[in-house]
Amino acid sequence: MQDRYVADVGDFGKFQLFRYLFNHQESPLDGKALAQIWFMHKGEDETNNDGRHIDYFERMMGTDEYLEYSLMDILMRDKREVTELEEMKLLKNAIFYYNEVPKALEDRYLWLNNALTFASKSQIVAVAPDNGMALKCNRADKCFEYLTLNDHYQQKVYPHKYIFADEVSYFYRLPYLEICIVYQHLSRCFSHDEQIESLLVSLKDEYRHVIAIKHKPYSPRVFFFLCKSDIILDALKLRLKEFENSFNEFWQLFE
Repeated sequence: MQDRYVADVGDFGKFQLFRYLFNHQESPLDGKALAQIWFMHKGEDETNNDGRHIDYFERMMGTDEYLEYSLMDILMRDKREVTELEEMKLLKNAIFYYNEVPKALEDRYLWLNNALTFASKSQIVAVAPDNGMALKCNRADKCFEYLTLNDHYQQKVYPHKYIFADEVSYFYRLPYLEICIVYQHLSRCFSHDEQIESLLVSLKDEYRHVIAIKHKPYSPRVFFFLCKSDIILDALKLRLKEFENSFNEFWQLFE
C-alpha cells in the first residue's frame, strides 16, 4: 500500500464491501472486530498509473453515500495519506496496521510477528499487499505455485508488494480469527475468471471453507475469504450474495 493509492477505485471497492459485510445492522457479521494489515511501502515507480483511477464517482454514485463523501473529501486535499481512511471512521471496530514492510528477509519476519501480535484479538483479518499472494504461474496447466517466504523472498523483485503462502497460514491460525481476507490483484497469466477458479480450488484444498468475490471496474481484483468453519462461511455467503445482487455491475461472486 502506498499513499498515492488512497481513495482510488480499489479503496472504494474494499470499503464498500467491508462496510456492507461488517458495518451494517442487517448483516450477520455486523460488529466483528477487524484488523486491516496494510503492506505499507514507499514505492519504486512513481511514473505508472497506479492510484490514478479516481474518476469512478459518477459511475458508482449512490452505492454508499458516506463512503463517497469521505473519499471525495480525501481526493480534494493536497496530499493523500493512508491514515486518513482510518480517521474517516469508515469501519467500526477496526484497527489499522501501518508499519512499513522491510525489504530484508530477517526484518520481514520481525514485521510479520508484530503484525500477528497486532491482529491477535481480531475476528476478521484483512491483508492488503499491492499485488496479493506471491504466485508462480503455470500457463499450460492454468494453475499456480504458492511461493513461501523463506524459499522465494529474494526471488521477487518487489517482495514487499506480496504476501507469501506461509504468512497467510500464520494469519489464518490466529486464535480468535473467524475470517482471513486476502486481496489478490489478477495478472495476465490466463483469463481472470480462470485464475479465480484455479486459486479457489487450491485454497479450498488448504483451508476448506473459502469463497471469493471479484471487483470488476478498471483493473479487476479479487478478495478471497478464508473461513474457520462452515457456519461462518454460510453466514458470509448469504451476505455476499445479497451484495452481488445489489451491485452486480461491479461485483461477481465465486463459490
